[in-house]
Amino acid sequence: MQVLFRGTYWCRFWALLQKREEDANEMKAACRMLETSVMQIFAQYGWQFSNRITF
Repeated sequence: MQVLFRGTYWCRFWALLQKREEDANEMKAACRMLETSVMQIFAQYGWQFSNRITF
C-alpha cells in the first residue's frame, strides 16, 4: 500500500513539471482515481487503513 502512495506522490510531483496545465490536471486526476480504486479494493476485503505491516 505504501508503495502505491509513494508512486502516486511522484506522479503528482511530475505533473507539476508539465508545460500544459491540462496535462497536469489529467495526471493528477489519474493518480486520484488509482488511489481511490485501490483503497476500495482493499476495503472490500476488510483491510483497515490503520493497520501497518511491520517486520
